Amino acid sequence: MLLGSGIPQVKCYLNGVKIPRVVRIKTLAVKVIGVVTSVVGGLAAGKEGPMIHSGAVIAAGISQGKSTSMKRDLRIFKYFREDHEKRDFVSGGAAAGVAAAFGAPVGGVLFSLEEGASFWNQSLTWRIFFASVVSTFTLNVILSTYHGHPGELTYAGLLNFGKFDN
Repeated sequence: MLLGSGIPQVKCYLNGVKIPRVVRIKTLAVKVIGVVTSVVGGLAAGKEGPMIHSGAVIAAGISQGKSTSMKRDLRIFKYFREDHEKRDFVSGGAAAGVAAAFGAPVGGVLFSLEEGASFWNQSLTWRIFFASVVSTFTLNVILSTYHGHPGELTYAGLLNFGKFDN
């Protein structure tokens, strides 16, 4: 069982430490249920760290095109089943989680660059930036629809410091 935010586990995974079941769908399910119940219950627990871990798990699942937990193999994305490709996807997923949490795509790229990946190249930077922008945009569309103003893309992220007056 993985406890805490999941950021240390993702950072270790990206730096080459093999941690069993760190990017599995069961881990994602438990993480989501735990975060939802702790935030709804009013506990002093943040949702930003688990979003980073959840983004990494989703990206790892997409890169593999299969699930060992559900015993399904879609036989797509076979090219991405190598370890370095999976690691690149996990970097992008972690960056997308940061971008969604704080509404900052560049912050996601910087997090992934500084804290996560040991192996880096320029094309990976652009791919991770694209993933962060898509994540922020998707969250913005969902939040604007949820608040009854579809298409009004003024909701920055899930962490809100309030409105500042001039």
